[in-house]
Amino acid sequence: MSNILRWGVFFIVLCLPLYLVRFSIFNIPTTVLELMIYALFLAWLVSKGYKNLWTALKDEKLLAWGIVLLIIGISAAAAFSWDLRVSAGIWKAWFIDPILFFIVLISVIRKKDIKTILNVLILSGFVVAIISLFYFFQGTLKQGRLQGIYDSPNFLAMYLALPLILSLCFSLRLSPRLPLYLVSFLLFSVTLLFTKSFGALLGILGALLFGLLAYFYIKNKKAIVLMIVFLFFGAVFVVGLLKINSAIGLKSFDARFVIWQKALDVFADSPILGIGPGTFESYFPLFPKWGVPQPHNIFLAFLIQTGMAGFVGFIIILIWFFRRGLKLLKTQYSLLLMIITAYILIHGLVDTTYWKNDLSVIFWLIMGLMLIIKKESS
Repeated sequence: MSNILRWGVFFIVLCLPLYLVRFSIFNIPTTVLELMIYALFLAWLVSKGYKNLWTALKDEKLLAWGIVLLIIGISAAAAFSWDLRVSAGIWKAWFIDPILFFIVLISVIRKKDIKTILNVLILSGFVVAIISLFYFFQGTLKQGRLQGIYDSPNFLAMYLALPLILSLCFSLRLSPRLPLYLVSFLLFSVTLLFTKSFGALLGILGALLFGLLAYFYIKNKKAIVLMIVFLFFGAVFVVGLLKINSAIGLKSFDARFVIWQKALDVFADSPILGIGPGTFESYFPLFPKWGVPQPHNIFLAFLIQTGMAGFVGFIIILIWFFRRGLKLLKTQYSLLLMIITAYILIHGLVDTTYWKNDLSVIFWLIMGLMLIIKKESS
């Protein structure tokens, strides 16, 4: 049964974009991804996988408190929301479902499975990138930007950025599958540039800089080679940033400043419980309509939509993650997981890189993998 659960985890990671297949059961909105998570969790319960859960969490009080506070915060904010249907949907799909996946993950996955999971994430991104390029060649764009199967170019960029980072890092390690990783990296780079996402390129550049500094902290062998490689790709991304900034960046940031100010005003009005998740749009005037559903900042999103308890819980989880990561810095994959999280947070300064079905699962996937590394390194 454990092997079936492991393959279930792999399959869910591969099929993260299936949250786009939406329908209702007894008038309750759901998605294919959501039903897959429920099926996996039910199989885990039947197999009595919960016997391993306490072993995984018993020494991680900081993480446990962070999760509890986050659940309390988002639950209270949803319960007191003026639009209970919308808020309950987000509570379920972006918090409860990913945490159920996290619970199964830390119970059944082992450190030896981590590379498989990361490769599956690259494969998922590869399929999405290929499909997106078909949209590009057909001329199906949104205001000149590629969005593929997603509702927004930024959504496509946020999904492809992580496999791009993974494929680049595996390439730099001179993996036996180097040609495949290089092809994947180039494919992701081209597709991502067509999205014209300033935030994604900024996040990738910042994450790679973080990874480079951490690598030098560990050891400085190959430092010159890695510095040259980093500078080359950094130059490419800087050029991309300048191109995008000259095209849409200034208008985009003007709109974001308006959104961030409104988010702070909303927080001042409801600092304890926050507002109902998914209701930020109702606090906003018509301009700019396209940027309203979320506050375009991951920290502001947690602050105003999960209340003070949820925001503190989120920060505690991040503190736990980086504390563990730094202690395990020389352990395989820990640095890579921190690079990915650095991307999420840096891009999250200008976008909400958690508040979506697939991205929320990826966040808890990364947290879970770090916990697995710690557990098996003890």
